[in-house]
Amino acid sequence: MKNILIKTKWLWIVSLSLVAGAYLTGCKKTVYPALVNGQLNITSYIESDPADFSLWDQILQKTGYDGFLQAYGEYTAFVPNNSAVTLYMKSKGKTSVDQFNVDSLKNLVRYHVIQNDTISTTYFIDGKMRTPTMFSQYLTSGVVNVNGVSSYIINGQALVLQSNISLGNGIMHVIDHVLQPATSTLAQLIDLNSKYTIFDQALKATGFYDTLNVPATSATNPNRAYFTVFAEPDSVYQSIGIPNFAALQLKYSTPGSNPLHNPNDGLYDYMAYHILAENSYLSDIISKPSHLSISPGLDVISVTLQGLTIQLDYDYINGVQYPGASVDRPHSNIPSTNGVLHSLLGDIYIKVFPPTEVDWDLADQPEFRKQASIFRVAGKSSVGLNSPLTNINFVNPASTVNYACQPANNGTYYWWNDVISLNNFRNGPSSQLTDIHFTTPIIIKGKYKVWISFGHGSETAGAQILVDGNPLQNVIPNLNSTYLGATASLINASGPVEEAAGWKRYTEAPYSATSNNFYNTVCLFYCGVVVIPTTDHHDFELLAIGAANGNATVFDMVQFLPFAQNQEEPRYFRRDGSIGQ
Repeated sequence: MKNILIKTKWLWIVSLSLVAGAYLTGCKKTVYPALVNGQLNITSYIESDPADFSLWDQILQKTGYDGFLQAYGEYTAFVPNNSAVTLYMKSKGKTSVDQFNVDSLKNLVRYHVIQNDTISTTYFIDGKMRTPTMFSQYLTSGVVNVNGVSSYIINGQALVLQSNISLGNGIMHVIDHVLQPATSTLAQLIDLNSKYTIFDQALKATGFYDTLNVPATSATNPNRAYFTVFAEPDSVYQSIGIPNFAALQLKYSTPGSNPLHNPNDGLYDYMAYHILAENSYLSDIISKPSHLSISPGLDVISVTLQGLTIQLDYDYINGVQYPGASVDRPHSNIPSTNGVLHSLLGDIYIKVFPPTEVDWDLADQPEFRKQASIFRVAGKSSVGLNSPLTNINFVNPASTVNYACQPANNGTYYWWNDVISLNNFRNGPSSQLTDIHFTTPIIIKGKYKVWISFGHGSETAGAQILVDGNPLQNVIPNLNSTYLGATASLINASGPVEEAAGWKRYTEAPYSATSNNFYNTVCLFYCGVVVIPTTDHHDFELLAIGAANGNATVFDMVQFLPFAQNQEEPRYFRRDGSIGQ
């Protein structure tokens, strides 16, 4: 951003002496009045340059807000210059500040000021600011190219002309247009946009138009004050053979049903799936792998970032890759009085599946996959990696997780021939790894039995399994299977599964009850039952219980098998990654 010459005059303040101001590079010396901390506060800075800010100064004086912007605190102020205010007045049919209603000007000033935070351009992201304005709406920031020059843009409305002006009570950014707060609800935004006619009719037919037509300040349910809507334009529907609302209703609505306000209807579910009960801009959307919709079935929308493309519901389920839909970034992040609107370039819909087996190789982690020289290369292993990783998180900074792929002729038998190793996994002093969290693959909602391979070697500590913070149900009492591990006396070599005893064979390794590697070569241990409430990624936690000797604990895989499924099948997970009966 170019430097702008600050034109000032001598200002006298009672009980304060005159001091010289700082030099601007290549400009003449400028003198400001000194405050206690040696810097101007925001109001004084604006008053010192009437050629640029006299009109905004008039607004501050008329509203009485010049006082708090002169007081000590932490503010981020976006200040329109005189040209910006003149354009704003003209757009409203006014020729002077005095012609405006005081309350409307108060709202305007509050929308340009963030309190209790100082936000420099370092923290301008492609999305909302980290703190809302005093008007209780968020500002958004981004970067645009204007005549070959990159500039910051606020709310898609105003370019930043000068940034990061550090003052005694905060930071100020000069902008070329007045920012105008949202005045429409989400329902009104969609209704007024001609590209959403089909989606708009569906909102009205299902009753969600009324839900989305209540300003947050008027909401009676604090959990439903703000919403995020992923709207599909007519062009998307037309591309998939849906030319009008009647065709959309025919595709999703239950035959013979009236979809109006009917939670049992497919169209109602479809529209609810496009709505989140949260105020999420794109920066919030990509901060989590999934978001809970307001559909009656608590269905989630998954999020994948592919380069700069935000992909919704790009899911791999039951061996099928679903393409999902991309977010139309230029036409998203549209604020309203009760949330934010995003536009999609494709169709998203609820996928209904029965509970489905999940075979989860714990060693298959993004950080290990990136290391092509070691990942699934016989005899190779990684250096220890610290938390947090993409799908792994633990507290102790001294602990690490390692990857190891066994030599081709090794006597151990692991699925894909690799394991993840946890150093010092045991309950004890802070130097131990006592608690570790993994993010699971997508698990379809339903009831499952959970199995895990656990090779403790010389370790004797156990671990409790928790999913989404909840202990598993229906553990086997005689095994005390909240602990991982078993004794040789529980092992019966004659069969592949002995569920009542809490274990089953899962590799083709030769059986040896005395082998030191027995625990991680031939069996999965039964952990208990879990009810998965949403089709989503979930938190899988290992909580160490008891002290231990030794240095490392290895894990091969975790298995979620539908509760009603034969727990013996599939029987074999081989070192080449294949699965057999």
